[in-house]
Amino acid sequence: MFKKLSVFFSGCLFLSIYVAAQPLENDLKHADSLFSVQQFTQSFDVYQTIYLQGDHASPAMLLKMAYIKEGLGDITLAEYYLNEYYLATSNELALEKMEKLATANELQGYNHDDITFLFNVYYKHYNWLLISLIILTAAIFSILIYQKMKKQGSPTTTAVFLVILLAGLFYLVNFGRDYNKGLIIKNNTFVMAAPSAGATVVDVIQKGHKVAIKGTHDVYAKIEWNGQDVYVKSKSIRSLTIW
Repeated sequence: MFKKLSVFFSGCLFLSIYVAAQPLENDLKHADSLFSVQQFTQSFDVYQTIYLQGDHASPAMLLKMAYIKEGLGDITLAEYYLNEYYLATSNELALEKMEKLATANELQGYNHDDITFLFNVYYKHYNWLLISLIILTAAIFSILIYQKMKKQGSPTTTAVFLVILLAGLFYLVNFGRDYNKGLIIKNNTFVMAAPSAGATVVDVIQKGHKVAIKGTHDVYAKIEWNGQDVYVKSKSIRSLTIW
């Protein structure tokens, strides 16, 4: 009886996932057909609808969105979608393209080194790393229980290792996916010395620059600009995401 119910509910779950995915798949096919006949603006509108639904953007779609925006002269969004594509694939050709666009348009924040590459590889494989750590933690926990029951081995060593794994798991779940990068999306953005309208204006910058986001304070985002911590209006910056 329970086995039959399990099969029934599994079938219902699969069917619901399949039915939910169908509209998105159809939209993607429609957008791809528009793209293939060079109806770029129309195809981008459909791609963006898919993108905004979250976790449904394929690398190929992101690359097409970047291509369209570059063709339309919107370098900021071209850089944005190229960066999203790079985070999803770690394709170094995307890095080269981003740096080329940044150089041509005098944009900061697109220089990448080996450390940046390693971090991006980490973000790309974050889900697998999290699953592996969960499995390893569960295995060590099982070993600890076995050692206590059989009074074999050194449960203290195993317990210490388990605590370390749990601490790592806690960090990974709560903070490990934070990318903390964003693009300035508004021209003539005021860079302030403090999170206040009355603070000193450090600089006035144009859209397209990539910056490190260090936190928020009311309606301001704390960023790094030219080696110092400064503030811009949160609405002037768009956070980059990890897919």
